[in-house]
Amino acid sequence: MRFATIVILGGLVLTGCSSQNPVRPEPSTSTLTNGGGAATGPGQASAQPAETSQLLFSVALTVPAYPVCALTPPAAGVLTGTGVLSVVIRTTVDASGGTHIGTAIHGHGTATDATGGVWTWSDADLNNELFPSGNTTSNAFDQTITEQFHVVGPKGQQIMVQGTFHVTLVNGTTIVEFEKGNHAADEACESGFVLTPLS
Repeated sequence: MRFATIVILGGLVLTGCSSQNPVRPEPSTSTLTNGGGAATGPGQASAQPAETSQLLFSVALTVPAYPVCALTPPAAGVLTGTGVLSVVIRTTVDASGGTHIGTAIHGHGTATDATGGVWTWSDADLNNELFPSGNTTSNAFDQTITEQFHVVGPKGQQIMVQGTFHVTLVNGTTIVEFEKGNHAADEACESGFVLTPLS
């Protein structure tokens, strides 16, 4: 699914999808902190240590049948499956006071079509945001999202949703905006994620 930001509220994560080969998530949720700020000289601000957290989810996946998902082979019908998904969020503050937020989403699993065929799915998204002033408002930021969602059938059939989205706002005005790929046209193909937090 196309999204403008990653939102994490009370364990709810809204994510996109990917076709890259994901890294298998660890079986537990953890919060990591990496120390070490940038070296500074007299009168220079210091970068703050990075903060990293990881969230793990079980996934119930539904890929709609054709024509809702135009990429699903008509004979396959609805695909339903399960899997796991990890979300790693890394936040840093640079020496200029800019806040950098990076989110990596990796998921994988299997799904079964209406004929009993077993498919494999993978999802690997990257979201990078920069708030130059450190203020996470919508007045000034820079964001790049890369998303890919890939489902491969037993006979080599493929459902692939991928794309890149970028926007730069300065003083509330969009300076740069572009997107490429099929994620806008085929978003319905990857809309069926239900995430349950793993403890």
